[in-house]
Amino acid sequence: MKPTVFIVDQPRYNLAEIRLRARELCERAGLQVRGASVFVKPSFVYPARPPRNLGINTQPEVVAGVARALRDLGASRVMVGEDCLVGPSESGFLAMGVLPLLRGVAEPVYLQDEERVEVRVPDPLVEGSFRLPKKLMDADLFVSLPKLKVNMYATVTLSVKNHMGLLLAADRLTHHHYDIHKKIADLYRSRLPDFVITDAIMAGEGQGPMHAEAANLGVLIAGANGVAVDAVACRMMGYEPEEIEHLTHLAAAGAGPLGLDEIELEGAELLARRKRVLARPRVDFGDYDPRLTFLVGRELACPQGCVGMIRGTLDSFLPPADWKPVSGYNFIVGKPVSDLPANLDRGKTFVIGDCAAEHRSRGTFIPGCPIPPMAITYALLKRGVFTPVTSRYRDLGWGHLAHALGIKVR
Repeated sequence: MKPTVFIVDQPRYNLAEIRLRARELCERAGLQVRGASVFVKPSFVYPARPPRNLGINTQPEVVAGVARALRDLGASRVMVGEDCLVGPSESGFLAMGVLPLLRGVAEPVYLQDEERVEVRVPDPLVEGSFRLPKKLMDADLFVSLPKLKVNMYATVTLSVKNHMGLLLAADRLTHHHYDIHKKIADLYRSRLPDFVITDAIMAGEGQGPMHAEAANLGVLIAGANGVAVDAVACRMMGYEPEEIEHLTHLAAAGAGPLGLDEIELEGAELLARRKRVLARPRVDFGDYDPRLTFLVGRELACPQGCVGMIRGTLDSFLPPADWKPVSGYNFIVGKPVSDLPANLDRGKTFVIGDCAAEHRSRGTFIPGCPIPPMAITYALLKRGVFTPVTSRYRDLGWGHLAHALGIKVR
């Protein structure tokens, strides 16, 4: 039987409307919710508030609307679990402003501190086991709520990529390089979602995931087979699903189809009238200010890893931001890198990642394969260079305080 994917009009972030749409989608898909415990996974990758996060994070109205719909359908327990890239898990929930909308409906689950269980994956491509939240594995149903956006590391962020947020930070970095698509495919098979509702009301284009700009698509995309949902979502973005390596791995493994002839598509007219092709991220350095120097390995320099980590930091300085704070900085990344200029200012040179370790004496060496996402930001802060942020320091501060004191923020 062909999996069904639904595309439905939803032109605005209105909680009552999304609650109704989500309930209808679950009913049309035949999702058995009554009496079930449900683990819901949105995407709160960057703790910024609207409107800056419209193209980056699953919006609060979608999260709360789905949670309320699940309650309407008789769920015995609804858990909303997520982590945060900047600061502890609590910071993401605080910054999103979602907690007041969940009170009395769903419980927040701060993944950074959750008990983990090891889950093995049969016939893995690169990674055969993952430490996943016990509450996820014990739940009767798993509902994924990804944001539809482009991603410089993984090409797109959709339901399959949304699984990466289930991992602890250290586990997330393993194979976060040229093998990232294989890792994502392995991880996805560790716990398949029972239902997906993709936030494509405002999508993200450009320098996603962290610096995506909002693009109005005005739809929700849903279904019980995440691979099929992502295949339709890719077409909505202007990609062919065969361009997305983790989807091709999963299709080859029988996890879901990519061709429209293999999918029962309800709302096909919305796909046909798509008016916008999302801008794809740049993963080179050709658009950067000439006052920055990049010395890049000829054979290995991973956009999915260390190169992406450099861009993820420096993209915050793109216009209209001011390049002056990072003027004169040098970045050595990848291998082999030969013929280094003799006059590099060691105080303004970063040697990024294990591949470039032979040049560690030429500047500040940041080890890793890849380096941690915030490592360059922290190194710049030590030099008095403050990277532009759109997070509210109050959200970050309260998140750190709550985490340190063990306060359950609700």
